[in-house]
Amino acid sequence: MENKKFNFENYSRDLYEIEKDSQKKLIETNGIKVCWRSWGKGTPLVLLHGGYGSWRHWIKQAIPFSKNYNVLIPDMPGFGESDDLPLPHTPEKIASNLADTLIKLISLNENPLVCGFSFGGLIAGHLSYELINRQLSPRKLILVGPGGLGAKRGEMKTMIARHSKMTEQEVYDAHRTNLEILMFHNPQKVDDIAVHIQKQNTDAHRIKSRPISATDTLAQILKKQEVPLYLIWGEKDASVGVYLEDRMKILRSINSEVRFHVEFNLGHWIMYENETLFNKILNNCLLYTSDAADERSSVDLGGRRI
Repeated sequence: MENKKFNFENYSRDLYEIEKDSQKKLIETNGIKVCWRSWGKGTPLVLLHGGYGSWRHWIKQAIPFSKNYNVLIPDMPGFGESDDLPLPHTPEKIASNLADTLIKLISLNENPLVCGFSFGGLIAGHLSYELINRQLSPRKLILVGPGGLGAKRGEMKTMIARHSKMTEQEVYDAHRTNLEILMFHNPQKVDDIAVHIQKQNTDAHRIKSRPISATDTLAQILKKQEVPLYLIWGEKDASVGVYLEDRMKILRSINSEVRFHVEFNLGHWIMYENETLFNKILNNCLLYTSDAADERSSVDLGGRRI
């Protein structure tokens, strides 16, 4: 493996180029502060990060989508720069806290678009429900490789645990290897910025998301709402493995109008591995209207049609 180490000075400069045009606000509710960043103006587009994550999971979408939307990306409670929630940690608590803080950032007549990645997809389903209960129904709910459907997790290699006796080189290599195992299909796409994001995210998380993702909490909360629903997966998503059709079956049983997109040869963190392609897919989801469909059960989102 190439001999590389962390260089947070260079990484911070790269991150600043994305963050400099954002508005950063700490919004408090029930004694808990949530850190939100926003870019642009227009219809609110909420992007929720994955487990062991932060707003940085969406660094390749923040600026492109700010040209047409008010992009709002939080560090969810228990992650990044946001406060912790009291125990026990539940998706209902996280989503309620997000909803309470989001409505302080947008107008009550601005029905948002909600999109979540991985654990954030699970939380997005709960956030959608919380917003409906606040008379602010989302226009669409878009889930990217979500957990919480009650389906089996894909089989993968064991990821490397980091510990205090590791050298900096060993920690760097461990993060890179873990990204290759879980987040990316093409190891050549794991760049220096991705490794720095991974280290910073995992150092700052306080909520254990995987036990929650292993439940069917997303499936159950989707049964309680009727929102236009879109699912996006990378074909090589390691968290899904050979169990993609199981997930589709569950979702079809809940919402017969659900629309799927599976993109060939991309992994779990699809929006980083190939941002150009993913941004096109997401944009098509955002612009899609049912009147334009020639089939009620599927939609051409620019790639594989399901």
